[in-house]
Amino acid sequence: MTEDAPQPTEVPAPSVILRTLAPQYEALHHAGYLRHLEDAIKEPRNRNIALTGRYGSGKSSVLDQFELAHKADTLRISINTLGPDEDDEDLTNRIQKELVKQLVYRAEPGKLRRSRFARSKPLTRRRAFLEALGITTGGLLLLWLIGLRPGSNWFGGTDQPLLTLSLGAVFVALIVAVVWLARLIIGDRIVSQVTTAGTTITLGDKPTTYFDGFLDEIVTFFDAVEPKYVIFEDLDRFDDPQIFDSLRELNTLINASSQWIGNAEPLRFIYAIKDSLFERIGTDLDEIDKESGDKSPKSPPANSGRKIDMATAAVERANRTKFFELVIPVVSFISHRNARDLLAGALTKLHLPDDLVTRPLLDLVARHTTDMRLLINICNEFAVYAEQLYWTDNRAPGLTPDDLFALVSYKNFHLADFESIPQRASALDTLEDRHRELVRSTIEDLQRKRRELVQTEEMRRLQGETAVALGELLVTLKGLVSMRSTYGYAGIEVDGDAYTFDDASTPRFWLRVSEAGTLTLAPARPQYENSPVIIGAAELATLFPGSIDGETWRDSTPAELAHQAQQYDHDIASLRGADFENLAQYEVPPGKTQFNDTITSTLDSELARDLVRRGFLTRNYSEYSARFYGSFIGVDVAFFYNHSVQPNQMYVDYVFKTKNAITNLLEQVPDDFTSSVSALNLEVIAHLLINKLDLAKAVVTFISAHYSKDVQVFLDAAMNAPTFPREELIEVLAAHPWKQLFKYIAGHTGIPDEDTRLRLLDSALLSSETIDAYDFTAEVRSLLASGYSRLSAFREPQTDARSVTIIGFARAAGIVVADLTVLGIPLRKRIVNAEMYELSKTNLQTALEISTTPTIDELRKHDAVWRYCKGNLGAYLDAMLVNDAGAIVVMSESVLATVIAEQHATWTDEQLAAVIAASSPEAELADFSAIPREVWPLIVTGHRVVPTATNLKEYVGAHGVDESLAQYLVKDGTPIDLQGVSEVDDDDRVALAVLLLNASALLTATERVALAVQLELPDGVEAVKLVPAGDDLLACTLGAGIVPDEYASFAHFATGGWPSVADAFAVSKNAEMFITPALVSGYVAELIQSDDVPVSIRNKLAVDVAAFVPDDQVEPLRAIGIYAAEKRIRISHEQVSRIARVTMDASAVLPHLVRDRDLSPDQLIETMAFLDAPYNALTSGPGVEFNLPTGSSAKTLLERLETAGRLEIFNRGWGAGKGVRNRI
Repeated sequence: MTEDAPQPTEVPAPSVILRTLAPQYEALHHAGYLRHLEDAIKEPRNRNIALTGRYGSGKSSVLDQFELAHKADTLRISINTLGPDEDDEDLTNRIQKELVKQLVYRAEPGKLRRSRFARSKPLTRRRAFLEALGITTGGLLLLWLIGLRPGSNWFGGTDQPLLTLSLGAVFVALIVAVVWLARLIIGDRIVSQVTTAGTTITLGDKPTTYFDGFLDEIVTFFDAVEPKYVIFEDLDRFDDPQIFDSLRELNTLINASSQWIGNAEPLRFIYAIKDSLFERIGTDLDEIDKESGDKSPKSPPANSGRKIDMATAAVERANRTKFFELVIPVVSFISHRNARDLLAGALTKLHLPDDLVTRPLLDLVARHTTDMRLLINICNEFAVYAEQLYWTDNRAPGLTPDDLFALVSYKNFHLADFESIPQRASALDTLEDRHRELVRSTIEDLQRKRRELVQTEEMRRLQGETAVALGELLVTLKGLVSMRSTYGYAGIEVDGDAYTFDDASTPRFWLRVSEAGTLTLAPARPQYENSPVIIGAAELATLFPGSIDGETWRDSTPAELAHQAQQYDHDIASLRGADFENLAQYEVPPGKTQFNDTITSTLDSELARDLVRRGFLTRNYSEYSARFYGSFIGVDVAFFYNHSVQPNQMYVDYVFKTKNAITNLLEQVPDDFTSSVSALNLEVIAHLLINKLDLAKAVVTFISAHYSKDVQVFLDAAMNAPTFPREELIEVLAAHPWKQLFKYIAGHTGIPDEDTRLRLLDSALLSSETIDAYDFTAEVRSLLASGYSRLSAFREPQTDARSVTIIGFARAAGIVVADLTVLGIPLRKRIVNAEMYELSKTNLQTALEISTTPTIDELRKHDAVWRYCKGNLGAYLDAMLVNDAGAIVVMSESVLATVIAEQHATWTDEQLAAVIAASSPEAELADFSAIPREVWPLIVTGHRVVPTATNLKEYVGAHGVDESLAQYLVKDGTPIDLQGVSEVDDDDRVALAVLLLNASALLTATERVALAVQLELPDGVEAVKLVPAGDDLLACTLGAGIVPDEYASFAHFATGGWPSVADAFAVSKNAEMFITPALVSGYVAELIQSDDVPVSIRNKLAVDVAAFVPDDQVEPLRAIGIYAAEKRIRISHEQVSRIARVTMDASAVLPHLVRDRDLSPDQLIETMAFLDAPYNALTSGPGVEFNLPTGSSAKTLLERLETAGRLEIFNRGWGAGKGVRNRI
């Protein structure tokens, strides 16, 4: 609809008299058929007569006239519908049921007395009185006849005849009154069943079938009513030829009954049917019933064979000449060829002006309307609609007679659908919805293409930067793959062309790659290594985003861009104004259903489709189908009102053309317009945002409360309309507030570009409420975190209140400002106080407003900065030390002491250690007293304490000698130089020395003694205060003069085992004088075997073996035996025998026996027998043999015994060695 559309010529309202739709007999058209019918009934054989023809041909008109001529003898039956389908009844049986009902209930009550369907006449008071009088009279007469008469004194013994007669009359009257009252109470009730004493008497009967089951009743009906002609109409609507076979059979039975045989004329059945009914030969019953609108019976599987037989039989009888004795065809007088003239004539007969409806429309409607009654009804309804809607003072804007006639024609073909128009549930409403959807989706596609065009052009302008970035990625990739190659890769090949890696940073190179879809890394020495790396299209898309998009690398063409954008805008404008007819001709993009196809699939008739395609049925169908109310200055306002405001549907793309159209619209809309979806139009909302901000806020309230699909579509359209005040809308949405605003801005894919998205975000931030009023999703956080530095809300100074709001958003987004210098000063201070910035050296200088190094000394001057840094010490240390591992973070001793004292409970040991390590050497602590004791290990580990004896004493007193102190006291193997030793009294120094000397797990004995020596111990240390640890502490302390060289020292350390005293014997000068068996008990063997022990001490133990080894201990005795043999120390024979007996070791015994030549053979044998085999065989008796042992001592001793005659040494043979044989 357009504002300048031609207006219809005004025609005065005519006086219309509607034409009846009832059948009308017209002699011109119907007299011939009536004559044939009258002639047919003169022939007695014509008992079944059919008038055939299609609907509207005039059959009913002929039968009406026939019935009028034979009123008293004609019975007319018409079945419009069937009763409910119970138990899958056969269709024919259901039709028979309806016929039986219409027949038997047509008879007057009381006329069918012998029928099961007999109905009694209504019981009136007169009839009840007469029946009561008759019953009373009959009863009294019967009693009189059988002798039951009253006595002479039954009335009291009176002898007056008149009184007796009067009393008798009163008695009879009373009886009549009682019977009359009882009859009225009983009424028409009957008794059908009596049950008594277990016996049941059933008086009724149940019907079974219809024509067969109720044949008696049907015959009774015809016998009682005696019609000559029965007219059947509308039986053909059920498409069941078999019913005519049943009726023919019924007619035969009735005419053959005794009642009818004697009649002069037979009973005739006259049918009005359509010819096409008898074309259904071969059609199964199920299909027939389905087409007739009634569900056919679903035969159970068990009876399927019988059903098929019945259908076959029905088909065989489905020739109409078998059903009827005479068929009278009725020729139709209307067809699609003359329907237009009849239609025009019907309009003329209503006294409507000529050419009120244009001939093209009449041609179109007439082509689909070949029923005269329907044609007349269309004209009638058009006249009524025209009176109510066209010839009225409040005509709908733009309404023409053609519009109205097309709508009425549609109504007559789609009655239910037309009734659904007020509820917006019709097919036309569906078509309107599809129209809007197609327009909207096509506009969205065009806007998307336009958006992509703009974005592509933007990428083209940045293609240089993109090429450099992609080139760097390619170089990186080359480095990675070169690690697997011997000689690496020297160049690039693209579709046969060679390029260098420097070329990879140019747009020309990537344009070539996008055209080829692949590139190859060429090996540096292909003759030695033939392994090029081929990167295909899929890998390029993944590794180098945007590289294969050819549009990105084409030269920028602003003129082409402007032309294409203009074409998109033109198409969008055309679509916004397209009607049904226009859209049907519009070629929508591939992938979408053409609107012409939508018309075909949505509308159910070809007439409706043609009316729409030809433009006769427009989108104004809703306003033209009912009275219109309203006052509009233009058709555009009326259209929007009727198609958007009235149905409360969004029409986001509608464009107003009349001046002040929106102002006029706002005057007409209801009060809740701004709280409805119909307000969501781009031009309406733009007008409200600029001129009616209060109403715009009301619309925003609706948007916030009803974030539906329509709202999403509107917002998408608004964000993509360049002329729409987007920022103003966002400001109102933010101030409302709309909970999903930031989620929409950050996540909606329809935002034209990132610059627009950031501008919208900026507008929202500058007008928003607190963060709690909005949904803050991960996408919002990401957008705000990545783009905050480009937002004026962050960069420019804001009010304190706005700064508070913005920092709330920043905190929710998890923003950590990388560069504080980009922020406006008020917001920057709040960001610093909120600890929302990266801990970098530059940011700390900005936050502290200094240009020097931001040490902890400086941090402590700014509470917020110090609080942030001490809470994130690791990040602070990384920031300070990342580029300078030797940077200083604490300059003074006082700050170090204070920081450690304050933070020892908060910072971890690792953090404290890092701060201490990064502190200045000048910050070394002279005194531990101000520092918590638990931190002292970290301080000494970091070497940030002066090594005084006092500090050492305090530390050892608190923590003992631990690993931290050990590392502090000895560095690189060199003990530290202690200061202020004289400031500690002697006893404390001794106690400290004892602790140091006992730290055997952490320091070597040499290191401990070196530290103890620095403590200047005048009297040394008592040995008993030291803990033997199995090291050389005793030797070291003896050498340093710390422990006295005396028996007590050795005795104490001896408790620690041989290692504790092993080296001390070599150092001691007095050990030989005080060594005793008790002192060396437990480690005699080790002492004898140690080469470091003086020989004099070892000889002393060997000579006095009985004293130093009083018990039979194997190892000490063996060690002494072997040592004495080596040193040729003489041991008594008694001790040699003990050694032999205990150790059974020949090496510790035989040398001593060899040297003792005074031993008798018996003593010698006795001692040698203590040894292991073979020597123990010496006492086994004569004749015992054993091999001669090796070794000179053994040979010497055995030869001595052979000389004494105690044994014999003999040769065992060549290569078998010598043997020994006992003689005694």
